[in-house]
Amino acid sequence: MITIEDLFTGAGGDASAAPFVWDPLREPDALQDVGLLDCRMCPLTGRVGLLLDMRTALQYRTGNAALLTVRGLASFEWSEEPLERELLNFAITSSTPSASRKGVRMELALFPDGLLSVAGKAAEFHLLDAEGVPETIPDYTERRLSDVRAGLPWWDSGCIVLRSATAPGT
Repeated sequence: MITIEDLFTGAGGDASAAPFVWDPLREPDALQDVGLLDCRMCPLTGRVGLLLDMRTALQYRTGNAALLTVRGLASFEWSEEPLERELLNFAITSSTPSASRKGVRMELALFPDGLLSVAGKAAEFHLLDAEGVPETIPDYTERRLSDVRAGLPWWDSGCIVLRSATAPGT
């Protein structure tokens, strides 16, 4: 079994799976109500990975996690209204993918008040079944990451790739 980290670094080999009917790299708002758990940016390899919690997704009935990777990174922009908090569960309210001859871009609007934009030469999206993740999301209220970590898919989670999509350049 591979880990989500293996998919991000490319150490998982060929992780492609059946294609999507509702492709998040091409369909606007395909990621609506998906939770954004973590972002990893690796300057050495020019890639960014967005780790997603799919248990609340509107469009997908299978999978409890997903990884969106952008390679040939051109930009990574994050903004939010600073709030005092230990944890804040960001949910995607809108996803806007776009592609051109220059590459791909994904714009994510987040609730309660965040924006994430990432662009690069190519993108991959993998819908995953992460091992050991409970069916329900944890309660984030007045808790720390160490308190809820066991209830989340994470980079070291073993996983099975259920579906895959790629955007130009991959």
